[in-house]
Amino acid sequence: LRSRVIVTTKTPGCCVVVGLSSFRRRRTTLRAIKMSSSGGGGGGPGGRYHATKPSSSSSSSVQTNLSFEIPIDDDSSSSTKLFGDDKRQLFDRLSFVGKPAALRDVLDVELMKGENCCIDEKTKSVIDAFLDGAKKDKASSVVIATGTRKGGDNNNNNNKENNAKAVVQEIAIGALPTHVSRHNDTSGAHGLQEIAKSTCGDAGKTRRVVVASDDENDFGSLVTALTRAYPVFSMKSKSGGEKKGDEETKQEPMVVVLRGASEATAKKAKAISEGVELACRMVDTPPTSMDPQGMVDEAMAAAKRTNGVKTQVWRDKELRRDGMGCIAAVGQSAATDGREPALVRLTFVPKGVDASERPIAFVGKGISFDTGGLSLKVGGSMPGMKADMGGAAAMLGAFEALAKCSLEGTITLKQPLELLMCVAENAIGSGAIRNDDVITSYAGKTVELNNTDAEGRLVLADGVSYASKTLNATHLIDMATLTGAQMVATGSKF
Repeated sequence: LRSRVIVTTKTPGCCVVVGLSSFRRRRTTLRAIKMSSSGGGGGGPGGRYHATKPSSSSSSSVQTNLSFEIPIDDDSSSSTKLFGDDKRQLFDRLSFVGKPAALRDVLDVELMKGENCCIDEKTKSVIDAFLDGAKKDKASSVVIATGTRKGGDNNNNNNKENNAKAVVQEIAIGALPTHVSRHNDTSGAHGLQEIAKSTCGDAGKTRRVVVASDDENDFGSLVTALTRAYPVFSMKSKSGGEKKGDEETKQEPMVVVLRGASEATAKKAKAISEGVELACRMVDTPPTSMDPQGMVDEAMAAAKRTNGVKTQVWRDKELRRDGMGCIAAVGQSAATDGREPALVRLTFVPKGVDASERPIAFVGKGISFDTGGLSLKVGGSMPGMKADMGGAAAMLGAFEALAKCSLEGTITLKQPLELLMCVAENAIGSGAIRNDDVITSYAGKTVELNNTDAEGRLVLADGVSYASKTLNATHLIDMATLTGAQMVATGSKF
């Protein structure tokens, strides 16, 4: 026996859902989940609910784990100090990442020679031996303890329990491979992702990482790898020892320095990192919050953060009215519960560009959760399907990064930029599309279904058709979690 009772409380916008578990040995267990309507949930439009508070990064401020130190061209004094007057480290962990040749140059300047030399001979010899023995085809790292500090010496740590403990201070070196497959990125970024945690450390300490390269073109992929190693989303419960009213300890972002990068390159890398963090957070957020409306909200927040971006949104009625039958069909089951599908369009026209020029179009698959529909995913393949909107999330991050770089003058866009997010939830229910159904796409083509789990190509069909037929794009880039078979081509490094 399973049943569910919804109890309405006197608290505005709040109810309690009580689930009665299966009877076992005459015992029952009640599970209560408090649901809040804040941020569009509960009794709001579409009946959305949120298991968590609305993400703060949907606002004008963006949550981040990385803080970039932007160099000022022709100004060597813009770098953060590493050591105090007493030669003590000002960061708990100083990390240096790059290929051995680039690392030697940076370490000589920052640690091992001249006025900045604040490490002993033993540490120098360990670093030299590590770099001499670094593998050419594989990333490796070493962590060297350099001393301790009393807990609470640094201002960022507000937790009293941690303040009582001594904190070990370290210098870490990460060497990236110099020999890579011709199919891989020459920067060795895949190696950075493998050693990022061991080299740069986890939260709980103040950290500064120097990413070194002799080629400015490497920094985009290196920063992407570093960002992916530190996801911003978390729903971890507080530990049992913490009181209900205690504030969560806030960790300072890791300071990132790009040695060998100009000011413009560093600004571009920062924009790329923020775009990657946005996409990762959206993918990691559970579908209770990142449902179709949640994805629309994220797109609107990105538009608000970026000057000059225009928005247009089609929901269920507008999709059917304008002939976007594929997106409407995929999302029609979820729409009966208020989670309507959407086509989200963002437009950015760079300064000095005529808005009537033919644009570059980004199209992303945004299936907020994929059950497979009536062609139900079985055999354990459904967990993780919250990530089926990764294509749309990545395109949103890329769009925002390009628009920011254009506004900052670090890149030149000669055409308008268009983003189309094809958003729907492929749910199962009485309103779901069926195998053998025939639907009409935006292109005017009729489509007969023989597998409702092929929903990705359906929503993309309308998005791609709109970009080609209506926007008349000169270039079209689409991104989708379309099939696991792509792993055969790309492997697990990308």
